[in-house]
Amino acid sequence: MASSKCHQKPFNMTHSENHELKVEMAEISEQQESIKQGQKEMRERFEAIDSECNQLKKETEQISHASENVQLRLDIMLNILKAQQEIE
Repeated sequence: MASSKCHQKPFNMTHSENHELKVEMAEISEQQESIKQGQKEMRERFEAIDSECNQLKKETEQISHASENVQLRLDIMLNILKAQQEIE
């Protein structure tokens, strides 16, 4: 069996075309690095926001617990006052 190969003309670049291609590739590389850096910064911001959110949740729970304790104390004090009034 004979194989049929297409005879293609070799791709020849001029010096200026080669230089242009290298410049474009360098620009694309810089853009990719810039995008990577931006993504890293965004990831760090989201992590910081997530951490702050978790901290705020903990503080909110602590405040809520403290508020419940204050309400219990007020209820006890009110019951004591009512009991004292009943005695008098």
